Amino acid sequence: MNNLEQLTRELGAALQLAPQYVRFVAADDARAADDSLTEQTQQFELVRMQYQNEAQKGADADDAQLEAYAAQFQQLHTTLMSNPIMAEYQHAAGELDDMVHRTIAIIGGCANGEDPATYEPRPKGGGCGGGGGCGSGGGCGGCH
Repeated sequence: MNNLEQLTRELGAALQLAPQYVRFVAADDARAADDSLTEQTQQFELVRMQYQNEAQKGADADDAQLEAYAAQFQQLHTTLMSNPIMAEYQHAAGELDDMVHRTIAIIGGCANGEDPATYEPRPKGGGCGGGGGCGSGGGCGGCH
């Protein structure tokens, strides 16, 4: 194993000690342990798939059925998001996602020649503006 790979594995281990990760794992465990929430999530996914299947029919899609699926989807989404366990899960997942994206953006900036000690990536969702903040791997590639 080369040194860079070893350092990456150490970074992964450090990530798993971060409060954002610990909070996410606890929220995910709570979500998985709630049978009612699991059932609601499965129903939500079923309706989403039914809507997609109908929509893929293009001009042959049944508009009334699409509207019924959309209403059912919205109702299930509202119910899911009003559950405190799901709300905590979503919040914890967002915080972990933000931390991971920031870490990846710093690595990307360094791969583009930025100073590892001082490089500050733009916040997730921010525009590049030519400031070199596209180190997340999904940027346009036009700056460097």
